[in-house]
Amino acid sequence: MSDLPEFVQLRAARGWDWVVHAHALFSRARMYWLLLILGYWLITIMLTVVPYIGVAAATLLKPVFAVGFLAAAWSQERGEAPHLSRLFAGFRANVRALLPLGAVYAAGIALALVASSVLDDGVLMRMVLMGEAPEVPVMDVPGIQSAMMLAAACALPTLLALWFAPALIVFQDQPTFTALAMSLRAALANFGAVIVYAMSVFLFWVVIPGIIISLSAVLAGQTGALFGVALATPITLSVVAVIHIADYVVYRDLFHHGEAIGDTTDAPPG
Repeated sequence: MSDLPEFVQLRAARGWDWVVHAHALFSRARMYWLLLILGYWLITIMLTVVPYIGVAAATLLKPVFAVGFLAAAWSQERGEAPHLSRLFAGFRANVRALLPLGAVYAAGIALALVASSVLDDGVLMRMVLMGEAPEVPVMDVPGIQSAMMLAAACALPTLLALWFAPALIVFQDQPTFTALAMSLRAALANFGAVIVYAMSVFLFWVVIPGIIISLSAVLAGQTGALFGVALATPITLSVVAVIHIADYVVYRDLFHHGEAIGDTTDAPPG
């Protein structure tokens, strides 16, 4: 096992730089990244339809596939194309340390949903965990918006602990719980930059597509709304790819800050 990893504390504005850097990598290999995203989604859908174990398997394997995106970004940063085969790099890495991350993710999200149930009588929890749709439109359910905010707040520590954990496991050979603790510490120490990053992602992932769809609906009714969705979909797919690339960009900036590509001792997973 390697020494305990160190990280830097950066200014809040750095969060925007993470988005810019990740988008730059994406823009140089758009089709490769979109193929990686679509490939992962297809695999996830195929897993979830397997009776009894499908959803659990997809959840446990989520960190393993996260390593695939890290490996793709690692290879692109060194002049290689982020080929689809990189998606499976996590299966050739430290799978025993990665699989518990999926269990931590499932437990953290489930606990957050349980906590939120006090505000909406469990509607959000049943909708997410059991696929049980409410009898009325979701946003009309009493307390649902407050439940969503509480669930997000309760889930945040889990998400931050998991953010860099796969990279710390496969790049720096850290054990599972050390990786989780270091990820949480690094994210909290850079919480200003994390907030700026999250707001930037929200702008491009939610706000701009929402404006496009709304304006299209106002101008041309239902047909316009469908056209707006068609216009917004490429933006949404691009943002999803940028988010996956940013996982590597942010990790490298915090744990290898100022290092040239040739200076880092990180090895590609698989």
